Amino acid sequence: MSETAHEWLTVREVAEHFRVSERTVTRWVTTDPNMRVRRIGPSARTIRIHRSELDRDTSLPAA
Repeated sequence: MSETAHEWLTVREVAEHFRVSERTVTRWVTTDPNMRVRRIGPSARTIRIHRSELDRDTSLPAA
């Protein structure tokens, strides 16, 4: 896996980091237009979140 691939995290990885549900992370993605995300796959349903978003934990809404 390339180094840049490690910069993009799964919803599960972000949820584990913040100790919240995957549904909460998905809600953050849909409500925060400034969050750095990529939608991948044929239907763009798979979400990847940039590692830099982990540093924004103080600005993320409460679970």
